[in-house]
Amino acid sequence: MIHNMRLFTLLICLCLVTPVWAQKHQISSKELASVDAYVQQLMKDWRVVGSSVTIIHKDKVIFSKGYGYRDLDKKLPVTSRTLFGIASNTKLFTAMGAAILHDEKKLDLDKPVRNYFPEIRFATTELDEKLTLRDMLSHRSGVPRWDGVWSGSGYSLQEIVDRLQYLKPTLGFREGYLYNNNMYAAAGAVTARVNGTTWSELIRQRIFEPLEMKHSYFSFEDAAATGEFASDYFVSLADSTIKTHTKDAHCDCWAPAANIVSSSEDLSHWIIAHLNGGTYNGRRAFSPKALAETIRPNNIASKQMVFDEVFYGLYGLGRSSTSYKGHVIVSHGGVISSYRSQISIAPKDSIGIIVLTNTAQGSSMANAAVYGIYDRLLKLGETPWSQKYQMEYKKGLREAAHEADSLRGLQIKGTRPGHDLASYTGKFEHPAYGTMEITLTGEKLHLTFRDRSQDLEHFHFDQFWAAQDPEYPILFNGRLMRLQFLTNGSGKIDRIRTGISTDPEVEFVRK
Repeated sequence: MIHNMRLFTLLICLCLVTPVWAQKHQISSKELASVDAYVQQLMKDWRVVGSSVTIIHKDKVIFSKGYGYRDLDKKLPVTSRTLFGIASNTKLFTAMGAAILHDEKKLDLDKPVRNYFPEIRFATTELDEKLTLRDMLSHRSGVPRWDGVWSGSGYSLQEIVDRLQYLKPTLGFREGYLYNNNMYAAAGAVTARVNGTTWSELIRQRIFEPLEMKHSYFSFEDAAATGEFASDYFVSLADSTIKTHTKDAHCDCWAPAANIVSSSEDLSHWIIAHLNGGTYNGRRAFSPKALAETIRPNNIASKQMVFDEVFYGLYGLGRSSTSYKGHVIVSHGGVISSYRSQISIAPKDSIGIIVLTNTAQGSSMANAAVYGIYDRLLKLGETPWSQKYQMEYKKGLREAAHEADSLRGLQIKGTRPGHDLASYTGKFEHPAYGTMEITLTGEKLHLTFRDRSQDLEHFHFDQFWAAQDPEYPILFNGRLMRLQFLTNGSGKIDRIRTGISTDPEVEFVRK
């Protein structure tokens, strides 16, 4: 606890102390030219198909450029108006909506959410009685991600709220940081209830309209209809070719966590407001008090310093804060389908940076871009960020391969299924995930679950697995999926134990 308090105190002190030279420093055209060259090199290093980079200083956009293509086949270029899925950068909009309502005393971030949404239920009595919007928005519920619940589900937002009661915690309440998209989705539903609108209307009325964000959307479909929506891509790990990402992760079920689609031009209005007390073009969207509420740390997001240059991370509401080479940085990343985003603010230096990409490997590129841009604008020395992230990326691939190899190492060779294959067929149900169906095609069991349809291979005894697509490890949670068939007292198959994506294992029961 003493260490935690020291961490909070140090970051707050960093927020309050601004170097005099940083206040006086003027950004030159030479520094911006260096940024341009740097981003061009990053595009090559990471084979990113398209990216949009915008830099804001005080109340003006001082750099905005599109790189590469929004459509590779048609050779359509990226511009500052090109639309990208911003994914989890949606979270700050949801958090700001809650902070605005808190500022207006329409809700209290520190009162149980059931005060405003009485029918909501969680997996424990303690969460039912105590969980607040602040807990949900700062990832301190103790409930892990459970991303497999929404992925490919087609659920509505209400259906996600209804399923929270089945998502068990793995930490004690307020015991630590566990990132959770489902809690953000539910928080959006709560704020919508308080506002008397849908979540999207709350964001549109209270944020998009006053900030003149006229070309920002809440679905891929609406964005695609404009003709400016970027296609998304990934570099295949199987043959190193660039391929179109055909797995669409868009879902209303998690809209408040990740569904906003926007451009660097529109997002520059959002950042200008952050650097100017909530005001854009003479119109206020949110108060300085509401802004401060989202920055104030509630949780420790990172207790490791992966890089010496970047301090431990704290989490407020929809954004994390850290110190980068002595400068306070407030930021968030985003991942959806193959879209990657990084939106970062150095509040004491009055700088904001937006990096949007349409390529799965773009997360590393976007992170390297943000830190490298700060290096060049603030004269902090040029750390080789692309090389650092290349090392981390390759380490991640090795770890994914090791996980798969470790699972294969558990296989007992030469065993046979304990039952005839027809005994494993049927429909199996879980209250949060829905129905999984096992059918028999020739001599192969076949799994159908949401958008997943593939043959199963025998692992050993009564266990089968779904082979991993070599193009998808690490990038899209393409884990090997192992199914353990369980029997009842009569020896008949009546359950399947498995883990969906990276979720804890659960049991699907025969219908």
